[in-house]
Order: sequence, then structure tokens, then C-alpha cells
Amino acid sequence: MRKIIFIASTIVAGGSLLLFSAIHVWNGMEVRININTAREHYPGTAEEALIAMLKDSSRSVYVRTHTAIWTLGQIRSSKALPILQELYQDDPGGSTCYGKHDSLLCQYEIHKAIESIRRNRLFSHSRLKKR
Repeated sequence: MRKIIFIASTIVAGGSLLLFSAIHVWNGMEVRININTAREHYPGTAEEALIAMLKDSSRSVYVRTHTAIWTLGQIRSSKALPILQELYQDDPGGSTCYGKHDSLLCQYEIHKAIESIRRNRLFSHSRLKKR
């Protein structure tokens, strides 16, 4: 019986590790795609290009939120933190922008990006910010 429990535990642990690794790689690919998109339009490092994209009001709110803000959080951009804090309206749930994502930057996404930058996460994509 102990052998079966050990084998089952090993399979579950291995599967969990594999799933975590796959999600981390997938996020890394999305981060790279977003960085490349920003760098096609704006000069500088990945961080600088994403900040320029965020500040460019001619870009759609969706792109500014889901490309620039999300990616800045994923790479833990300390340069972007003051800008994100300026945009943030102390609405972690995003109730002020609910249903208005075509005209307002998502407060929930800004909150998540700020928290991601502030926290010292072991698994982040911060190595890509200098790209």
C-alpha cells in the first residue's frame, strides 16, 4: 500500500512540476512577443519600449493594458512603477473600469502589475527587461 501511495504522490508531484514549467514557458513566450511588438514601434530597451507604448495615448486602451501594463508587471519593471502608481486609482477589483475597457485602462491589471513589481517573486521574467 505504501508503494502505491509513493508512486501516486510521485506522479502527482511530477505532473504539477511539469504543469508549472509549461505555464512559466508559455508566459515567457507571451512576454517576448509583447516586447517585440513594443520594440517594433518604440526605440530602446524592452522596458523603455513598453513604457513608451503605455504612455502613447494614440494606442488602443486594450493594447496599453494587455500588452504594456501586463508585460511591465511580468518583467518587474522598477522604471514603470511610478508611472503605474500614477495611473492607479486604488481599485484592486477593477470596479471603476468594469465594462469600460474600451475607454479606460484596467485598474485590476494595473494593480496586478504594481504588486508583481513590488513582490520579490522567484519565478519572474525580469531577465527580459534589458533585451
